[in-house]
Order: sequence, then structure tokens, then C-alpha cells
Amino acid sequence: MSYYHLDEERVGFVNGSPTPSEKNLFWRYFWESHGGGHLHLIDIYRPGLTAFEVLEMGRDYSGWFVKYRVDLDPIFSTYPQLPWYFIVVLFIAREETDGEGSSSLLLHIPGKVISYNLRSNIYFQIF
Repeated sequence: MSYYHLDEERVGFVNGSPTPSEKNLFWRYFWESHGGGHLHLIDIYRPGLTAFEVLEMGRDYSGWFVKYRVDLDPIFSTYPQLPWYFIVVLFIAREETDGEGSSSLLLHIPGKVISYNLRSNIYFQIF
């Protein structure tokens, strides 16, 4: 994977770019988090659609590292009527509290919007 650094007007390459297994890849989310400056990647594979890792790009473009491990099974235990195969990740909201970075994953599941704190694994329905 290559990148273009706007301030320095240079092209570079990222070490260790994740290559998904096309056979089992269900969905890929790739974006900069709200709160700025952090590039995230989520690959969701079959059959375990409710468990995945959130990867973050190193600030120095040194590569991807696992920032969070996510297990959404407790949400689907609380709401068993929800169709887990229709999960849509809306965005990651980055929060700074007590010098520790934490983030919340905002999820859309038909009829519901759920906020899931990636550090504490606490979730609640917003809508």
C-alpha cells in the first residue's frame, strides 16, 4: 500500500499491508476515525461475523497494528431478534479520557443504532 503525505509532498509505502482472504471476506471498512488523524481498517470474515479486529495505521506509516479485538456476541444475546448478518459499521468515534485513547464503534443493525465502547466492551442502544 502506498500513501501520499500532503505536508511533505512525498509518496511512501506502508510495510505489512493486510491482504484479505478474498474467499472468506464478508466486508471491509477503511476510514479515518472521527476525532481525526487515525486510519482504521476492519475486515469481517465468514463465518464469524460478530468477532473481528480493528487495525490502526501507525502514525509513522510503519504498518498496521491491532488496536482492538471486538466480540459483538453479547449484543446479539441481548437482542436475539437482530439479524447479525446485516451489521453495518457507521464509524469509529475517538475519545480522549485521562490521557488514554478510547474509541466507540457506532453500529447500524436494521431498526437500531448501537454504540459499542471498544475498550470497556460496554454497549447501549442510541436509536
